[in-house]
Amino acid sequence: MASLIAKTVKGHQYWYIVESRRVDGKVKQVILEYIGNNKKLCERVLQGSLTNLEGCLKTAAIKSYSHGDGIALMKVANLVGVKEILDLSWKTQTRDGVDRSTSLILAAIHRASSPGSKNSFSDWFKKTSLPYHMDIHAEAMTSQHFWEQMDGITEEELCSAEDAITHAILEKYDASLDKLALDYTNYFTYISSSYVKSSLAQRGHNKQKRNDLRQCSLALVTSKELGIPLYSHVYEGNKNDQSIFGEYLKLLQDRIPNYQPEEITLVFDGGSNTKKNLELLNSHYICSFSLARCKDLYGIDLSDYEEAEVNNKKANCFRTTRTIWGKERECILTFSQTLYDGQVKELEKNIEKAKKSLQELNEKIHNPKSRIIKEENALQKKVDSILSAKYMRQIFEVKTTAEGLQYEISEEKIEEVKRRYYGKKLLVTDRIEWTTEEIIRAYREQDQIEKLFRDTKDNRHFSMKPIFHWTDQKIRVHIFICLLGLTLACILQKETEKEGLKLSKDRLLEELSGIRESWITDSGEAGKEKRVIRKLEEMNSTQKKIWGIVEKM
Repeated sequence: MASLIAKTVKGHQYWYIVESRRVDGKVKQVILEYIGNNKKLCERVLQGSLTNLEGCLKTAAIKSYSHGDGIALMKVANLVGVKEILDLSWKTQTRDGVDRSTSLILAAIHRASSPGSKNSFSDWFKKTSLPYHMDIHAEAMTSQHFWEQMDGITEEELCSAEDAITHAILEKYDASLDKLALDYTNYFTYISSSYVKSSLAQRGHNKQKRNDLRQCSLALVTSKELGIPLYSHVYEGNKNDQSIFGEYLKLLQDRIPNYQPEEITLVFDGGSNTKKNLELLNSHYICSFSLARCKDLYGIDLSDYEEAEVNNKKANCFRTTRTIWGKERECILTFSQTLYDGQVKELEKNIEKAKKSLQELNEKIHNPKSRIIKEENALQKKVDSILSAKYMRQIFEVKTTAEGLQYEISEEKIEEVKRRYYGKKLLVTDRIEWTTEEIIRAYREQDQIEKLFRDTKDNRHFSMKPIFHWTDQKIRVHIFICLLGLTLACILQKETEKEGLKLSKDRLLEELSGIRESWITDSGEAGKEKRVIRKLEEMNSTQKKIWGIVEKM
């Protein structure tokens, strides 16, 4: 048998292929081939390896799957123990070899990664490595599969599951619930107006301007410390913020573990404010409040405001105490140049719109066929309608003469409106012992919940749309799934931030979706078992950092 040996000649190593043979009755090594130095040997070995690889690839099947985002989100679910929580929260069942909790976790990952209907799940699933790592047949994951797995889960069971997941997250990150941000939003559906089996889907003021469709609403609580959905409540789309506030407040008190109102500060917008709602509060609070109810505060000149530093930014504010609805409350009046500039632009836009409409109306007056001049009070009604935008009646002075309409614009009134009303926001609180900076900072932390709502309306990731379900029960489960997907992504973001990598959830999932796993299957010789080689494709520097963090989870 031939072998490879090295010989050292004048301090240099050279390689030979030799074979042992008997020569004249003695065993000697006969040189079969001279290879050369170490470099020549490496070239020879590499050439042989490539030749063998080319031969293998001729009989191999190669397939690449999306890998990073699905596996990362599944790791997060395992990290928090989501499956175990779901199994304890409702009755377990198995469809197509997949248990209910696994089905809903996969649906949540789908919503976070690539939002689509349950009907599109199978196509997305087949393009990922998840079916192979979880030993699930992608073809079985049809819309009917999810319909059956979602069926029968009650609102109480969903709340129980959400509460348990929130509790697990609070324990893992040693987080407190001392400051909670509360807000509301709504989502339009495609449920027909004549369909009576859904009480959640109702017509109301839609925040996405789809007032032509029925909608369902969502109340949500989060904290700055975590920035994840904590306690949600799905309710009828025709209820406004004021009417749902008391109902949701009672639910929160029942759901927050070891609820201690004296330690909690609830932060919310002015849309919830009524005398009754503020009386219902047994916790501390910070909320925005209508300046129209404290009109004397409009008269405070900006020169009387003081400068405060909030999150390394300067803020102009004025602090005082006022009696509101029979009770003394701490008031913080703030001025924002950004808010001021936006309101001025809106004012200028409304003025130009009113001028144009008045000119068009003047032209109609001179048209003998116009009904306006024939109908009693028709002209005044038109003028009132044109000047219905805020402050337009103060700014415009309109007269009716024989020649038609005449109007003047008061520049003095415009400047008064800007100076008196614009750029100002009033915050009201019972946190008398807090500094002005602490109160403003706590209120501004409410932007965390606004970010979550924007996420739920992002068509690339996390989107609640499309809502094609037709019953209240299925709508509730659908929203639970979407919020679960968002929660998993929030935790993933938190884990990467712990390692010093700060990326938005969108960017994080985009980078992860670019991490692909290649499967090389070699059928080999007839009768022999197939060999499978799995290998991640080459990653960029950011993907390497993210994946290093994911692997440690």
